Amino acid sequence: MEELHSHILPLKGMMALVTGGAQGIGSGICICMAQAGAAVAVADLQFEKASDVANAIVESGGIAIAVKADIATAEGCRRAIDTTVAGLGGLDILVNCAAPGRKRDMLGKLADADWDIHQKIVLNAAVQLADLAVGHLARSGNGVIINIGSTTGGFIAVDQCSWPYHISKAGLDHLTRFLAVRLASLGIRVNSVSPGLVDRETGQKLTDNPQNKLVVEAVTPLGRAGTVYDIAQAVIFLSSKKASYITGQVLVVDGGLGVVEVFGASLRAFAAGRASSEEILTSSM
Repeated sequence: MEELHSHILPLKGMMALVTGGAQGIGSGICICMAQAGAAVAVADLQFEKASDVANAIVESGGIAIAVKADIATAEGCRRAIDTTVAGLGGLDILVNCAAPGRKRDMLGKLADADWDIHQKIVLNAAVQLADLAVGHLARSGNGVIINIGSTTGGFIAVDQCSWPYHISKAGLDHLTRFLAVRLASLGIRVNSVSPGLVDRETGQKLTDNPQNKLVVEAVTPLGRAGTVYDIAQAVIFLSSKKASYITGQVLVVDGGLGVVEVFGASLRAFAAGRASSEEILTSSM
């Protein structure tokens, strides 16, 4: 019965802190972790939005608190950990999801690109939070750190992201490996999840644009963009006891896009676009 129950609620009794939890992938992770049985601290600089996510979880019968913290600073990182531990009673899982917004005016820039904010939020905050959380995670007996990376950590998204975004995400993957080795003796597992093309839950989705949708469906082996819940389920698995012998890994969640040969995928997208254009032309005649 206990094994069956753990399958239904794999994170039952665990306490999690999710940075960048107010929106996007972060909010999806918070909601799904709560549904999986965890008590969740929704940490974000946007406190009102974080409170909305936490309140929605509580209204659905889960346990959650909102935490306002600017993790670009050492004091903000300490506040995030201390408030979480005080509010939830401990800490078992740290999810580093926060990242700066992608600014299109940074594309193509070199010397004047936005490295400072990326290294502060993506890299330095992950280190600071891990350092502050170690004692709590070690005491839990099942301590877990999950870093949310990106497929751009290994590939270049032309005209989509600045070089600081690429490099900080690549650094986060290697930081995952370093922390996994460094913290293994304390029983703390560290892994990373790298999302591919994901449709956000609120606001304009990637595939709301018909051209984007056509290309995504043509080049992605599973034929669709990912959802925040696809990413969240990977986080839940890596946080659970089902993954008790997995550490130092980067789990790519991209519908198979990363294993597709680029030239062939481009031809397929081109053919799909041409077929779509011909269909539109025919229907208008």
